[in-house]
Amino acid sequence: MPDEQAKEDATSEELVLVSARVRKSTRRRARVFCAETDMSMQDLIDRALNEYIDRHSS
Repeated sequence: MPDEQAKEDATSEELVLVSARVRKSTRRRARVFCAETDMSMQDLIDRALNEYIDRHSS
């Protein structure tokens, strides 16, 4: 199960603080999405950044 392994690896890795400003509407959409999917904002941002980097890496 690759997803389970990725999740285990991600939870064991040290977390660091990243600060960024986003539009109020984007934050609102993210909060609603997290509530609807029972996901933490931290997990959403981590997944989104990784997917974006994977897609745009050469």
